[in-house]
Amino acid sequence: MKYLLALGGFLLVSTVSSAQNLLGISTSRYGGTNRLYINPSLAADSPSKLFLNGFTANVHVNNNYVRFQAPFSLLRLVTGNVQDQYKNPDGSVHFDVNYTRENLDGNAKNGTLAGEVRGPSLLIKTSEYSAFAVTTRFRAVGQVIGASQSLLSALRAGLGDKALYSIPTDNNRFNLNTNTYAELGVTYAGTLSESDGQKLLLGVTAKVLVGYNAQHIINRGANYRIVADPNNPFSAVLELNQFDATLGYTTFLENRSITPRTLFSPDSPGRGFGFDIGMTYINQYDTDSPALRLGVALTDIGGLTYKGEQYNYADISQNPVRFTNADFNRITGSLDVLQSIQDKLSTGRNPDKTTFRSGLPTSLNLTADYQLPSGFGINVTYFQDVRSQQALAVHQPTMLAVVPRYDARWLSLAVPIAYLNHGLTAGASVRVGPAWLGTENFLGLIGNTSIGIRPRGLDIYAGVAFGLGRVEE
Repeated sequence: MKYLLALGGFLLVSTVSSAQNLLGISTSRYGGTNRLYINPSLAADSPSKLFLNGFTANVHVNNNYVRFQAPFSLLRLVTGNVQDQYKNPDGSVHFDVNYTRENLDGNAKNGTLAGEVRGPSLLIKTSEYSAFAVTTRFRAVGQVIGASQSLLSALRAGLGDKALYSIPTDNNRFNLNTNTYAELGVTYAGTLSESDGQKLLLGVTAKVLVGYNAQHIINRGANYRIVADPNNPFSAVLELNQFDATLGYTTFLENRSITPRTLFSPDSPGRGFGFDIGMTYINQYDTDSPALRLGVALTDIGGLTYKGEQYNYADISQNPVRFTNADFNRITGSLDVLQSIQDKLSTGRNPDKTTFRSGLPTSLNLTADYQLPSGFGINVTYFQDVRSQQALAVHQPTMLAVVPRYDARWLSLAVPIAYLNHGLTAGASVRVGPAWLGTENFLGLIGNTSIGIRPRGLDIYAGVAFGLGRVEE
């Protein structure tokens, strides 16, 4: 039973994930192809004739439900490097419920976990006014959106808390989406107009997508209560009385790991297309003058169609449906959870659909950037999620960030400060020559009870990329 109830908590608390923004890289003028994921028109603003991205990797976790307060850091938990005294005899981490502290502000709860690798990519300035780029990226995203506080509190307390017995709970909505896919992007950007130190740039990226894994529960309303197990007075069961939801999943990655053979398999279940479009206004009289850049873009438009099973539930023929610990004895991952729920609700039922569509994390991106000739500058970036809460899609979390920085050809320093999930995060990044290292949540990397820091997530990224040849301006 703990696996059924802990599914949301698993995503919110204890795993690594669309995301996310790599602000120390993407707001730098020397960020090359990394800038294009925020606004593709910036390809035409590259200061290098040729830019090569070797790799850029990112791990990101954030939520607004719990703070992490374990005796080890969240980074140790994510990387599996927890000290031996906090492990079970089988080597797994002993994770006590008191290692988290709830945020009981009454708001709906969200959590994102994401891993991303930006692979070999190339940007070429084809002329003084235009540029062309080819990019590759692999993304794995898991999210819980709009989960009710009461449901997650029951999850955290566990079925053994008799204070929760026989209390009916209604309208416990939440959306769970996962998506693991790769993309190949082609970008073209050009100058629409130029006069008296002012430029207007337009850029478009077209993407071909290959999907490997997708799962979702779009829960529009549920009614449940926890009662004593009639067959075991020392245990409890969850009685599900109403469930208005859509559930779907793929099985391609079951018993498979992500390897080159998996990535290039012709049997991968997802195919799709996407695109980005953006414009940038630049006001800079000459290279000895300050530069103002204002941008607007709509990114990650599109989605993937997956071969998989999808079930729609509007009523429960057996009322109530009871879930016990025995129903989830062999759970090893979230796919097993979904399959077990489906089997319990409708054993032997054929799926309503054998394909489903999973949307990309479409967002509206607004940027304002001011840089002095000395290299000091400041960037303000706003990401607005434009997907509806009930959408079968992963989401770009809405975020406002301010990034003070120093930017030169061989050295960049930045201090991203962001408002995300009703909380502030602060990070730092450094680039020396071609090498990048940064975080958007520094306290999340080191926070634990021994130093009194209780983070709500973590973020870390690193990469190798470099530009060749200077564009004459």
